[in-house]
Amino acid sequence: MVNTAAVKIGVALTDPEDWTARAFLRNIEKRGAQPVPLNLSTLSASISASDCSILDADLEKLDLDALLVRDVGISFGLEEIAVKHDLVKLFEDSGIPVMNSSDAIQNAANKFYSFYLFRRARLPIPRTMVTADLAIAVRAVETFGTALAKPTFGSQGKGIVKLESAQRDLTAQLAALIKERGVLYLQEFIPNPGRDIRVFVVGEATLAAIYRVSSAGAYVSNLSQGGTPVACTITDEIRDIAVRAAKAIGADFAGVDLLEGADGMVVLEINGTPSGKGINRACGIDVTEKIVDHLFERLEAHS
Repeated sequence: MVNTAAVKIGVALTDPEDWTARAFLRNIEKRGAQPVPLNLSTLSASISASDCSILDADLEKLDLDALLVRDVGISFGLEEIAVKHDLVKLFEDSGIPVMNSSDAIQNAANKFYSFYLFRRARLPIPRTMVTADLAIAVRAVETFGTALAKPTFGSQGKGIVKLESAQRDLTAQLAALIKERGVLYLQEFIPNPGRDIRVFVVGEATLAAIYRVSSAGAYVSNLSQGGTPVACTITDEIRDIAVRAAKAIGADFAGVDLLEGADGMVVLEINGTPSGKGINRACGIDVTEKIVDHLFERLEAHS
């Protein structure tokens, strides 16, 4: 048995007032352990032939029993984000339980690669084209009829552009997007009831699901973009697809976004550092409590 009073669990976060971050800290305390809030941007690493240590802002060696990643934060360049993920990997390599792993978070964040993993897992997905070639991009939108151009690395529904095959300025708009982004991630637009479904998965369990209902005239339904959370009943189809999607990227917990298409559910994307606020608001369920429970199960197995 783990002596919880002696257990120190790091929580990687960037906003101390974030609902999910505060819930993680609170539920770790409820289990009798010591939560240690961490901002990956303030950590350092000391590496020598004889030692590799992660240091806090006071250059004290961090000695944790587990790490829970709420978020890695917004990064201003490739080097910064790479170092943050490398720090998470160093925690993993030290032998402590880490949720989610750096690989799982990166797999989820990369829409292109996550879709490859979904396809390999035989999950239903919209047709997608990734290209830096203008002619191929035009042809893809014409084939799809209506498409969404999404940032390959993006969140909260930001930067999504809706494109119609019949629009007169299609080529010019695609050319501008290629110039801005370097590469285009184009996805077939699936006609839907004006909502998507966010399913919260922990381990192999689907804890709860919500409809994220789009605001009038919007084609994205993220809560940060004005979407409204409404409780959703989890069907066998929803449960099966959501759990398989989380497994496909290697996540211990995830927010899986599904869309109700004419031919059934399709996977839109997955979040490896999801917020629990919308689920709590609509369903009254604190998913962070179950995530912390799952982490303690990992600690028990590790001890």
